[in-house]
Amino acid sequence: MLRNRLLYLFILLCTTAFLICFNGYYSWYVFLLSLTVPWLSLALSLPGMLTARATVEVGNGAARTAKSAALPLQVSARSRWFLPSGRVRVRLSIENTFTGEARRETLELSPGRRPQAVEQRLVSHTCGRIICRLSKARAYDLLGLFCLPVRLKAGSACQIIVQPNVYETLVGMGPRQAPDAESDRYSPTRPGGDPTEFFGLRGYRPGDRLNRVDWKLSQKSGGLLVREGSLPMAQRALLLMDLYGDSQEADLLMDALATLSHCLCWAEYVVGFPRGRQLTFIEVDSPEAGNMAVEAVLCHGDKGPFPAGTPLGAPQDIARIAYICPEPAPAALEMIGREYPSARLTVIHTRPLETGKGLPPDSCRAQVRPGSLAGDLEGLML
Repeated sequence: MLRNRLLYLFILLCTTAFLICFNGYYSWYVFLLSLTVPWLSLALSLPGMLTARATVEVGNGAARTAKSAALPLQVSARSRWFLPSGRVRVRLSIENTFTGEARRETLELSPGRRPQAVEQRLVSHTCGRIICRLSKARAYDLLGLFCLPVRLKAGSACQIIVQPNVYETLVGMGPRQAPDAESDRYSPTRPGGDPTEFFGLRGYRPGDRLNRVDWKLSQKSGGLLVREGSLPMAQRALLLMDLYGDSQEADLLMDALATLSHCLCWAEYVVGFPRGRQLTFIEVDSPEAGNMAVEAVLCHGDKGPFPAGTPLGAPQDIARIAYICPEPAPAALEMIGREYPSARLTVIHTRPLETGKGLPPDSCRAQVRPGSLAGDLEGLML
């Protein structure tokens, strides 16, 4: 618009000089015409400028895509005025809320009663939730000398989920029981101290409580029989995410989470991740629930420091933990040791670790690297 205004000012100076040098009817006509043309352009374009609207939407209607896959975005503008008006210039902001990557593009359209659309190819090499919105839009008259802000509709933003890569590798869970865990599941092979869950009958031993004697069966058998309670079992795994670090590390960790979720689709497990100042836990019992848990981490995962303190609503029937992080955080190791002292810990990290690094002596470590994640996780047993 600045260029157009400078060009018009130059033309106005030329017509003024022509009027001064050649005083007559024609020079007056040319001078008056140079004064009225901008206002005539504004009068013809003003209804179209006031009724201009702009939107952005996903071209093929897909809200999910894979990394490095081209996804069409359509930015469209229209006007209710039947006469042609000037151009509409929009600013398209593209932000990956997971990695923090952001960029802006400026597009120009010529709206009419039928919307004019411009297609943009969106390619993201990292996973995350991408928000595409029109942050600013202005409508110009035919000569480009005047402009008005365009009111953006509610649909002037769209959301796209770029999913992490899933690799085919062999990851499993070995048999493990944690007798000190509070659980609704009980062992079919070992007795325990919960009298509300029946495990079996045995003969009376000195020191057994009389309230555990089954008197009816004892009368029929001719000897004292004691009811044994069952032992709560912890069999589920916890995939605990820690997303601090740069965007490339977070992207690699999400690939590791998606791969583990795919490998454990036959089992029940829990996904935990920092959200705000607390930990959020999502229980997974199906492949669909696993995909939703991965998307929840992408959309709501916090990349700040690991929250200290007791997590709210932490599940207790956990026998094994896969701590997925750039490197172990002291707050996370403290929480794991406090909440799950009997669980087996496996640390999946991206940075080289020093000897020990505050890890329990019986813990397992697996370093993942870009381009070799499938081989780094091959044969891992949680």
